[in-house]
Amino acid sequence: MLPQCGSGILLSNSRKETMTKKISLTVLLLFIFVFLGLSMTAFAANDVEWVDKQGVAKLYWGDSVTVEDYVIKAEDFDNNTVFVSISKSGEKLKTSPLSTGMEVVYDDKIRVCAQKIDPNYETITKDGKEFKTKNCNPYAELNISVPGEPKFDIQVETKKDIYDSKYLADGKIDVSIIAKNNGDAEAKNIVLTIDTAGLELLRGKNEYKITELHKDEALKPINLTLETPAPWEDTDFNITARITCLDIKDKKYKFEGSKKIKVEKKWDLIVSKVFPKDRHMGETVPISVTVRNTGLCDLNNIVLSDSIVSGMHLKENKTLNKTLSLKSGEKAEKILEYSIIPEKPGEFTFPQCVATFTLPNGQRKEVSSNNSGAVKISGPDITVTKTVDKQQLSIGDSLNVTVTALNTGDVSVNIRVNDTLPPGTKLLGGKTGSKQILKSGGGSMSINYTLQMDTEGEVKLPACKANFYDLSKNSGEVSSDTPVVYVGTQIYSEGNNSMKTEGKNTSLEGNSTKIQGKDESNQEENNSSGPGQNDGVTNENDGITPGFDFIPSVIGFLAVTGLLIKRKV
Repeated sequence: MLPQCGSGILLSNSRKETMTKKISLTVLLLFIFVFLGLSMTAFAANDVEWVDKQGVAKLYWGDSVTVEDYVIKAEDFDNNTVFVSISKSGEKLKTSPLSTGMEVVYDDKIRVCAQKIDPNYETITKDGKEFKTKNCNPYAELNISVPGEPKFDIQVETKKDIYDSKYLADGKIDVSIIAKNNGDAEAKNIVLTIDTAGLELLRGKNEYKITELHKDEALKPINLTLETPAPWEDTDFNITARITCLDIKDKKYKFEGSKKIKVEKKWDLIVSKVFPKDRHMGETVPISVTVRNTGLCDLNNIVLSDSIVSGMHLKENKTLNKTLSLKSGEKAEKILEYSIIPEKPGEFTFPQCVATFTLPNGQRKEVSSNNSGAVKISGPDITVTKTVDKQQLSIGDSLNVTVTALNTGDVSVNIRVNDTLPPGTKLLGGKTGSKQILKSGGGSMSINYTLQMDTEGEVKLPACKANFYDLSKNSGEVSSDTPVVYVGTQIYSEGNNSMKTEGKNTSLEGNSTKIQGKDESNQEENNSSGPGQNDGVTNENDGITPGFDFIPSVIGFLAVTGLLIKRKV
């Protein structure tokens, strides 16, 4: 029995030891769990990358400061301790006493550190001893921080901004993407996606994943290659890189960077109009038009139309229209070729040559030549005017005639002016011709003479001719207008119902007709007539015999006189 009793004692002791071990193990595990929980909480708080948002805030008793919607207030002071509260939207979230060097954190969203606490006691000395009286106005210097956030700067780069689908060298688009975390905190679970705007990806990927990236750290450059499209019209493409990531609190962030490129159309037609920039009066201006198809598609039924500028005319009668077709890369040299003759000096801007055609996709297009600038035509610009001092005269009256030649061109000339007298006139004084050098830019000369008008009727004065030449031996001839005068009484002007009466003194000044240049540019006008010729002279009697037109007046006068005498009787 003793052995049995002894066994019972042994078993009882064994159970006690086992229970003691279990209790000890439970306490140990509970301690470990609490320790790990506290450690993890402390670890999480320590992992937050705080950013100073306020600097040092100096708060006196009752003062407060707001940082990102959080209100931090110095509620009370006790010796070297400040009681700080953290509130948001009127709700007090946390209160904590702080001594110098201590901090309080609310939900890893805001942290308040006490840098300095001054109770501001008033110190007095009595009987050689110092005593601290009640504090006057204590204050605390607090440092307030918020969690830092990751922030990515994304750069999307290409070698060029414009790509031409028509050129082999532009057949691909190389893209480089650089991303850097310029924020205040680490980023994790980073996903980089690339939107190629529909461009085909030849090399690289559309998505990249990165575990983490610390602040001020950059991703390795990501390179990819895209195929250059061939659009019918110039098209913009926006290549975009986007990053999503999390911070330590698993808050999600999004960032984006992009690059816009232009891809030029796959068709192109170049129309070139070529001409010299300087020419002289009397010289022709040669013009040629060349067309080249630099696109990727053939162009059929191209209608080419050109025109000339006002103040010039074609040397030969040529058509300025042409229809042609060009294969891709084909060129038509001098498809239009002609010469024009300037009619006056000056600067002339030629009209653009226009090509119209239909693309293989059915679109109707129009292209103009790329000519720019103007052609300068040098030479004299001579104007001759002929004026009279009166338009209505009696037989035997004198008529003063003035002929003026003016050179508004940019070349000086030697000019000879020769005027002719109309039939039935006599030169009373002055001269009808002169020779002189007219300077460029407004040089002028005049001749004056007086005629006696001995023939009744409408008299057209002949045009005055002026012949000139410059130092380059370019010559020309210019004619004035042909003034008309009326000699005698009751002469009606042609095309006018009003009667021209004797003694009316008016002047007539007309426009000149200019002919300049060499053989191909001379357009001579011969309106002059020498003495004894009838050109420009009109004799009209209107059925009245000269010398007898007073008889009706006399008869009328006698009839009126007899009637008055009869009434008096």
